[in-house]
Amino acid sequence: MSQDELKTVEEYMRKNGLRWTSQRRQIAREAFATHDHFSADDLLDVCKQKDVRVSRATVYRTLGMLEEAGFVEGLDTGDGGKKYEHVLGHEHHDHMVCTKCGRIIEFFDQELERRQERAASRHGFLIESHSLKLFGKCRDCR
Repeated sequence: MSQDELKTVEEYMRKNGLRWTSQRRQIAREAFATHDHFSADDLLDVCKQKDVRVSRATVYRTLGMLEEAGFVEGLDTGDGGKKYEHVLGHEHHDHMVCTKCGRIIEFFDQELERRQERAASRHGFLIESHSLKLFGKCRDCR
């Protein structure tokens, strides 16, 4: 996580009356340090290696705040679980989720993006954001 990204998150938290504790700072740092998709429990494990005072409740609350602010995005994996990724400073992309092994494949398709814009335009709809998830079997699991 760059210092600018950390500062952006800190400013958001303070502006919205949220406490910016050392645990929340650690959670944000670790969430932004990985380019992999991670669960809240994955993040908790990494944070506890560096600060045993980080609690499960603080991880879940902080992830919720980061998601609400648009700094991380939660991805329902279709099995009742949720994986996260940081999106601050990253280009938009969509996901394919393997329903057998849980693998998440990121992709971007300009034609799909254009078609979504055209569909929204036909309905007088202004897209603010979107999330496309395709569920199926990856190459290895087929």
